[in-house]
Amino acid sequence: MESDRLKRIFNVLGRLATDAPQTVTEVSDALSLPMSSTHDLMKAMVNSGLASTTSHGYYVGAATIRLSLRVQERLNIVNAASPELEKLVARIGFDVYLAVQTGNDVVYAARFRGRKGIQLDIPLGLPLYRHATAVGKLLAAYNVEYREEMLAGPLNALTPQTCTNPGALTEELKRISACGISVSREEAIIGAIGLATPIWTNHRIVGVAHISALRSILNDDRIGELGVELQRTSAAIEQRLIGLAPDDDPPAPITDVMGPPIRDGAYAPRSR
Repeated sequence: MESDRLKRIFNVLGRLATDAPQTVTEVSDALSLPMSSTHDLMKAMVNSGLASTTSHGYYVGAATIRLSLRVQERLNIVNAASPELEKLVARIGFDVYLAVQTGNDVVYAARFRGRKGIQLDIPLGLPLYRHATAVGKLLAAYNVEYREEMLAGPLNALTPQTCTNPGALTEELKRISACGISVSREEAIIGAIGLATPIWTNHRIVGVAHISALRSILNDDRIGELGVELQRTSAAIEQRLIGLAPDDDPPAPITDVMGPPIRDGAYAPRSR
């Protein structure tokens, strides 16, 4: 069965990753597989780049190494972001999330509960709505393929506040890309405000910092203040990712919030 073959491939990769080189005989004995089946499996893995072969035996292949580096990168963003997101939760009291893109989907990879939590159980690892969440709109603002796929699909009204007009949504995405902050105002869930800022490394977004807050206790000024806090947190995470100590200077006083109204979903907080 296909599932059995996949398990064998993972088992082989496990051996190659920890005890290479491996001969066909060694793999066959370790996994209790017939020699002929093991030989066919190893040949297929070499052809696909999952394994490589030399006169000494089999090693992990280039495709496997590329995958492992991507996995390590994903772990790095969680490890680098966690301390800063925990600090953010302590300062603001609201729930904070770390989102990452996988293919043309975006998922929450980590959650940090605040004392003012909105009591939403948003599962980690499940795709988020693109057009109605702050995270989804942020990625659509910067990623052409993601944006085109989103606009080509159905823009379902999740709440009365959801933007379902492709033209209006496109204009909103332009504003988000210009100011670097995305806001969802009860567009996915009634009563919930979401704010998102990108985390950049090597000129690409590797993660998104996100705040979930209660609309009932926020005014426009406070949303602007949260946007500044979120931008500062993203910058600190970026410093950690390149091996620099985050700047622990006290926050700059917030003087005003520039940009379009809250209903547009994009803000450009300014501090002095």
